[in-house]
Amino acid sequence: MIIKLEERISNMIAAGEVVTRPANALKEVIENALDAKATKINIDLLGNGLKQIKVIDNGQGMDELNLKRAFSRHATSKIKTEYDLGHILTLGFRGEAIPAIAAVSKLTIKSKPKNKVGSMVVYEGGKFISQEKAALNEGTEVIISELFYNVPARLKFIKNPETELSHLIEVCEEFMLSYPKVSFKLTHEGRTLRQSFGDGDYETLFEHIFGTSTSKNMLKIKEKIHDIEIEAYLGSPDITRARRNNIYLFLNGRTINNFVLTNAVVEGYHTRLMVNRYPIGVVKIKLDTSFVDVNVHPQKREVKISNEYVLASLIRTTIRNKFKTEKKEFTDSLESYKQISGFEYVIEDLSLEYEKEAEKPFYEESEKLPYLEYIGQFAGTYLLLQNELGLYLIDQHAAAERIRYEYYYEKLGQKPQIKPLLFPLDFEFRPTQEAIINKHLEDFNEIGLKLEASGPQSFYLTEMPIWLADDDAYLFTENIIEALFKYGKIDLKDLRDNLSKSIACKGAIKANEPLSKEEINQLIFDLRKTKNPYYCPHGRPVILFFSHQKIERLFKRIV
Repeated sequence: MIIKLEERISNMIAAGEVVTRPANALKEVIENALDAKATKINIDLLGNGLKQIKVIDNGQGMDELNLKRAFSRHATSKIKTEYDLGHILTLGFRGEAIPAIAAVSKLTIKSKPKNKVGSMVVYEGGKFISQEKAALNEGTEVIISELFYNVPARLKFIKNPETELSHLIEVCEEFMLSYPKVSFKLTHEGRTLRQSFGDGDYETLFEHIFGTSTSKNMLKIKEKIHDIEIEAYLGSPDITRARRNNIYLFLNGRTINNFVLTNAVVEGYHTRLMVNRYPIGVVKIKLDTSFVDVNVHPQKREVKISNEYVLASLIRTTIRNKFKTEKKEFTDSLESYKQISGFEYVIEDLSLEYEKEAEKPFYEESEKLPYLEYIGQFAGTYLLLQNELGLYLIDQHAAAERIRYEYYYEKLGQKPQIKPLLFPLDFEFRPTQEAIINKHLEDFNEIGLKLEASGPQSFYLTEMPIWLADDDAYLFTENIIEALFKYGKIDLKDLRDNLSKSIACKGAIKANEPLSKEEINQLIFDLRKTKNPYYCPHGRPVILFFSHQKIERLFKRIV
């Protein structure tokens, strides 16, 4: 027997897609405030958002009749016709958020338009309770209390309230970055967590959200190509993260998740990023609404874009060209070499010949590395060495990676010896990272990392393993956090390889980094002592070898 469900049950089903956690509810309410032209939005949280979320804005407000209609499913002021659905200019349009939130909470909305009397509507668990007059300033006040109180199954999935707070903070940060000319203030239990002043200053925003170091050397891009506008604020390649979630994409003001476009941003940095490291950046795109379909998922983060790969190519090329013009020192040496040499086929032939003979060692295995005489440096990256057998090229970055990898791999297999720090190291983390640290402080202590809170999202590192260098301490800590995020526990034996690779890559000598004769000699000396000096931890060759016979054959001296 097929029956028509009650509207309250339908709204609870819709809430399962629209409101999966407190952060989703906050996102929907802020979007409504921005659609109402608000320039000031205050957010007050209690109990990590589960007890109460209050959002007050100075937008256009709603009169008594429209306020009551807002609780009806698929009731909206933002679209009216089929044409509007294909040309959406607002953040909201489905008319599902308010009834969905009302179905799983105790929801009160007060609103007052200009030159009219304010009113208030109260719903509990999807049931209408009351409507009456209310005194308030022009704008809207939304109070979401006891979220999921009537859906115990949903509450079971919320195991860590502190994690929910971190997601709420990240939602607020997204809107602060997307709407820099809107003033935001976020408080929790009366304590201010985030605040922006609506002055449009991205350097201040970056410093406030990501830390002081990220606002330095920021790359700014503003391009208009045909009908596409790209505005980007990108952090330095030296400051990276282990995950892509610090790359923010905004399409026509809307936060979106799009792997192709995010990957285009990463590729725009080209060889300036270490392996498996990702930059911090904000990319704002303005595109004709007829080329964008946002009616894909109730949460409106997934969108379909016409000619998505064309847009990705444009983003990648724009970022890459900007780096070349603004940061001369980062110009990719290989591209420059290809443009001026005219002998690319020779390079390809050499590479192919090396690959064919790679399985045959060009010296005795017992020697590891033969005697080598340093003769120069090529392209600021490759060391040229020779002996009686022929010519050797050593990739200085790959060599340093191999040395550091074996060092850390050995140390991570030993019981850590701890050293106290005379001057503690001060680290800043993201809200989600802070939540993981607070939950696993004992686990950090067990591996020799003693962290003490020094402020919001800030920690002092007061003790660490004796073998860990100060410059590698933050990266090591961040990798441990990432492991805890994925697996919920730390097992250094299992993480040993990945941790060693990550630390080795980050701190290794870079391409285009000038080295003194003493540093080169030390690098070769340390490389000799490694167990495998032939390949870096990621499988790339450290050494290329060209015999006298091979070189003479290439120059047609012998046939």
